[in-house]
Amino acid sequence: MDAILQTNFTVGDFLGLVGNVVDTFTIVCAVAVVSLSILGLLKPIWRFGLGVAWRKVFIVAGGDSRSEIKNDLIRSGIVKERNIKMKTRGEIGDLKGARLLILEYGYLGEESVSDIISHKDPNCGVLVYAKPGEIPGKVMEELNLSQHVSVVNFRGRLINEILLLLLSTSFTRKDIKGQIS
Repeated sequence: MDAILQTNFTVGDFLGLVGNVVDTFTIVCAVAVVSLSILGLLKPIWRFGLGVAWRKVFIVAGGDSRSEIKNDLIRSGIVKERNIKMKTRGEIGDLKGARLLILEYGYLGEESVSDIISHKDPNCGVLVYAKPGEIPGKVMEELNLSQHVSVVNFRGRLINEILLLLLSTSFTRKDIKGQIS
């Protein structure tokens, strides 16, 4: 009888050991998956944080639109107020250092918008704010050919597009160098 109890106890110990090994393996796999996920996402999050913290946003708009766009940006908390610069039509030659330009199409007109976009830095995002139907089809086709240019017709979409442009322009060539095949 004692031999049977001894055997049962040994089998129970063995099954407990197998259970502990399986638990340890599961925990190690879970930690590896979480670590790889964090490492894969940490760099874009870091870049986006830097992009938001230090990016200069220039608003080139007229009248009420200029202050409304600025207030929307400040209320959203995406961009710090000190990083928002408001420019007029006469100051469009001084847009150096901008990482994001918000242009009001109705205020600037086709020629000025096209000129600004053609002379912008390749890593600078441009958001063209226009009323629905204000931009002719020919101009939309030209805007479509430019990198990091977006057209927004509604102020509600403005903040979403700003987030996307800040994210897409926050990466440098060295960040994507290994991903291009």
